[in-house]
Amino acid sequence: MRNPRFTSLLKWVSRTSAENELKPYKTLVSGSGFRYTAQNPRFFATRRFSESGEIVNGIRIRPSVRKKAEAAFFDYFYVTKAFPFLVAECMSRTAPAFLENPLKKLNARADIAKSISGYLLFHPINEFEIFFESLGLKQTEYRNLLPGDKMFLNEDYLMLENYHILYNYGIAHEKIGKIYMEATEVFGYKNGALASKIGAYEDLGLSKTCVSKLIVCSPSVLIGDRNVELANVLEILKSVGFDDSWLEESLLEDESYDWSIVLRTMNLLREIGFDKDELFGLIRKHPRLIFESSGDWTLILVGFQTKLGSSKTEIQSLFQTLPQIEVGKFVSNLRGCFLLLNELEMKPGQIGKRRICQIILENPEEMKKWALRSKLQQLPRSEEKVKSEKMKIQFLLDIRYVEDLKDMDRAFKKFCCKGSELRKRYDFIVSLGLNEKDVRKMVKARPQILNRGTDIIQAKVDYLVKELGYPLSSLMDFPYYLVMSLELIKLRFSMYSWLKGKEKVDLKFTIGTILGSSEKYFVKRFVTRHPEGPKHWADLNKRIRSRVDEHHEDTNQNQENFQT
Repeated sequence: MRNPRFTSLLKWVSRTSAENELKPYKTLVSGSGFRYTAQNPRFFATRRFSESGEIVNGIRIRPSVRKKAEAAFFDYFYVTKAFPFLVAECMSRTAPAFLENPLKKLNARADIAKSISGYLLFHPINEFEIFFESLGLKQTEYRNLLPGDKMFLNEDYLMLENYHILYNYGIAHEKIGKIYMEATEVFGYKNGALASKIGAYEDLGLSKTCVSKLIVCSPSVLIGDRNVELANVLEILKSVGFDDSWLEESLLEDESYDWSIVLRTMNLLREIGFDKDELFGLIRKHPRLIFESSGDWTLILVGFQTKLGSSKTEIQSLFQTLPQIEVGKFVSNLRGCFLLLNELEMKPGQIGKRRICQIILENPEEMKKWALRSKLQQLPRSEEKVKSEKMKIQFLLDIRYVEDLKDMDRAFKKFCCKGSELRKRYDFIVSLGLNEKDVRKMVKARPQILNRGTDIIQAKVDYLVKELGYPLSSLMDFPYYLVMSLELIKLRFSMYSWLKGKEKVDLKFTIGTILGSSEKYFVKRFVTRHPEGPKHWADLNKRIRSRVDEHHEDTNQNQENFQT
């Protein structure tokens, strides 16, 4: 059944914060007329500049030296190796990782051109490495693409031929690396097969620049027969009023599209009930509905709402009020809110969550502030909390922990339990046989004592008196004993008892001497008294920690059984 409150929640989730708003798409037009969104940042990942020169992977290179080095490499690739001008220029200027190795070995004060020429003469390079780097690929990306039986580019004429087809068609050099990585087999096509595949998309009515953008965004369209799903998507877009210039501007170059998912998304939007004009307006306003992750997030969003019982009309309404943010971000926000509500509903017994749940039920719009990250007003204190604070204040005044109300804030931070629990635990320690005046001093010295439950306090006192044989008054000299974990206490005293059995300690040390020092000091003072002490200490640590782990496993299993 549909939950009207959750429907309300969906509406305000769609109006999320301005800081998450998506900026409008911006396209720049290069001198050649090709549209692009940004240069590939990977070219500049290893480069930064300072006043004294460029730093390449930690090596400082003066601009004049780098310029000469690039010119020397260009001469090598263009003149010596007879590479095409464009390839030689890109390989010499846009492969900083390759330049690092020779430049750090050569003397920058010498004739850099002669030095590089001599270096290349005696150090043959793998030309595929520098070529792939110049295409925009990182070493980790192209490492597995390197041919195992070739070092020189002219040995793979098919790769160079298909590269030139792509470049001459209008695809920038630095964007061809993505195509090579995602559709490597394209660079092995023969007999003009690649040009034929590209031409097939022009036959669909797309402009040359649009096809170029499409290939960069989705290299897989060049594999196999013409992509039927892509053709169907283009047909739907054209039928509702979009042209290829809009498609070119809306495609995201960082994506790698699965056009079958894009087609499913568009068909689903039509099935929801959007007519031709409504679909045009929706997609024009939110192109990410079909282009972000190939529309996968949109499918998830519709499925999520359908499972919650939302009708087609309600889903339509939500899409019409979507904010200008990434669809994935919106779905993530919605999911987080749902999980919060679900958790509140399943565990209403916890006081804090019960109060929040009550606020949501009375005013669902209150949650809008959480999603928007607005400045929140402090939640109204419950009657129970007010009563607890009054009891805590009275208790602290009774034992003279504070002299007046000015010190209350500082005192409150040291006690993390309710006022009634403070009094109960204090009275329990007194009931063990200690003088109330002494207990008051202990609490002032170690207020954390009262943050432990009475059962834990009882267990530690029993171990101290019944098993170790110390008088209860020992707590007055070392009240921190009631704060320490029982596992650590047992570990230290087990080692101490073992040493007594080996006659390595004569005196009965105070509990403060045994427990009050750091582990390093304890090992130095006690453990090393016997040659086998370090081994026994390690065995004790292992044994006690094993028991603790078993206890935690049993506790977790009990919690799982309870939840089940």
